[in-house]
Amino acid sequence: MNMNRTRWRFSKLSIWSFGLIAMLNMLAGSAFAEEQPKPLKGRVVVLGDSITYAGQFVDYIEAGLKLAQPTNAFEVFNLGLPSETVSGLSEPGHAGGAFPRPDLHERLERVMQKAKPDVVIACYGINDGIYFPLGEDRFKAFQDGMRRLHDRALAAGARIIHLTPPVFDPLPLKGRTLPAGRDSYPQPYEDYNKVLDHYSAWLMAQKAQGWEVVDIHTPINEFLAAKRQSDPNFTLAGDGVHPNEVGHWLMARPLLDYLVPTADFAKWADANQMAAHYPHGAELLKLVQERQQLLKDAWLTDIGHKRPGMGKGLALAEAQQKAAALEVQLQALLKTSGESQNHNAPFPGKRSDWNGFERYDFAIDGIIVTAICPKQRLPGKPWAWKGEFLDAFPGTEIALLGRGFYIVYVAIPDMLGCPEAVQGWNTCYQELTSKYGLARKAALIGLSRGGLYCYNWAAANPDKVACIYGDAPVCDFKSWPGGKGKGQGSARDWQLVMERYHFKTEAEALAYDKNPVDNLAPLAKAGIPLLHVYGDADDVVPWEENTGKLAERYRQLGGGITLISKPGVGHHPHGLTDPTPIVDFIIKHFVQ
Repeated sequence: MNMNRTRWRFSKLSIWSFGLIAMLNMLAGSAFAEEQPKPLKGRVVVLGDSITYAGQFVDYIEAGLKLAQPTNAFEVFNLGLPSETVSGLSEPGHAGGAFPRPDLHERLERVMQKAKPDVVIACYGINDGIYFPLGEDRFKAFQDGMRRLHDRALAAGARIIHLTPPVFDPLPLKGRTLPAGRDSYPQPYEDYNKVLDHYSAWLMAQKAQGWEVVDIHTPINEFLAAKRQSDPNFTLAGDGVHPNEVGHWLMARPLLDYLVPTADFAKWADANQMAAHYPHGAELLKLVQERQQLLKDAWLTDIGHKRPGMGKGLALAEAQQKAAALEVQLQALLKTSGESQNHNAPFPGKRSDWNGFERYDFAIDGIIVTAICPKQRLPGKPWAWKGEFLDAFPGTEIALLGRGFYIVYVAIPDMLGCPEAVQGWNTCYQELTSKYGLARKAALIGLSRGGLYCYNWAAANPDKVACIYGDAPVCDFKSWPGGKGKGQGSARDWQLVMERYHFKTEAEALAYDKNPVDNLAPLAKAGIPLLHVYGDADDVVPWEENTGKLAERYRQLGGGITLISKPGVGHHPHGLTDPTPIVDFIIKHFVQ
């Protein structure tokens, strides 16, 4: 049914319904403490109306679960039927009088017998009030229909998860809705979403009876209200009912978060962002969509229904055969993507060996992050963040891993510590600490050009830094790669500085006053201890123009810095033959 509405408004009833949902959630979380939701297993059947049949949110659920739990064995079948209700109700003249709304219970027994689900996910409600104001008889029919569905699933030995109804939005239907107080509603009641608020509140209350219920209604309401603050004409559904792709993602996301809370699906604005987070995620999502499209009409036809105008699809056996071939491709993608980590892995992504330690490579907002885990993990998860060249001269990092530190590397090469690189580090830091539990402060390791990354990020975030170890670090890009002093310079990298920092002229670059040697006050104020190891014969990153200048200025500001000189040594090799002094420095100053 196509619909629209005047404008998004919240009444006292809406506020009451939201409050009731929040109160019931609180009660369900205290008096009726819930266990961690179990992962989906076996055959999962999704029931619902035209929104379910459209299928995007079903696709997103299946793809999200496969990506987040690639070793979990399950299959998802979309058996949504357009126009269907769980209440058995239909408004007069539905579909222009062509047919009444289908009743789920007319086909439910066949669904259970033929599909044999291990899990049922049910999304009903938007059609069940038949677009009238709240009425006692209609509300009771919805409640009774939900109870019948719930009981039948349990009787078949299936787990059932209920989703609260999606949202009705009258804004796109301006001039085509009707006010309260009428006997008939050939067009939708203008405040029908308040009816759905009420239905959602009742469903959430059933959690106290042990039902599994996931609220999608309230988050979509809140999302719309927030968007309308800046764009009064914003909508998720062109007809007021059937959501667009973002709307379907907002339906899928609460269930994904419920089933896999460690994956933090809430940080992605749409399914494409989710897919981009995982290796081969976009390809996998496309295959899931192909498989779902292939099977749903075949299954609906085989089970049987009373809804005219539906496509028959392929014969079920043929559709299943084609779907099996797609499933082989899906499993191959999961295997080659390296997403075979077990559920208890400390990080997602590809797992491999790094000098005898467990290494994980994964993406944060499109940035590839490497996290290497110690074998004996210390409380608080202390960590060292290497600015560049993860695999170069790793003696210090290996020693730190042996002492219980995590090592992190963020792959933003050729950015030379520019503001965009700092922002990328900010994004990664937030997720590494909030999602994966790394310590609030990091020890920074700035090897060569990595000094630009470490010092520039530290100056912007001094409260997040425990200490800095610089190894022949670049502290002034005028020295390297600019070559404006004693050093050789690098024409290629100097051009990168011009581009990455968006300088229009070389004079603008030379006048820049935020190089590490110029921007030490925030570090000194925060009392961040520094250690520099350098070769006094370095003609690539001359120590006098970098470490020497930085040390002098930092001490003038009251900061503390330790210097370890390597007589007669150039830019290479980095580090110390025995890294104990470096490791002891980092451990001593790793104060959270």
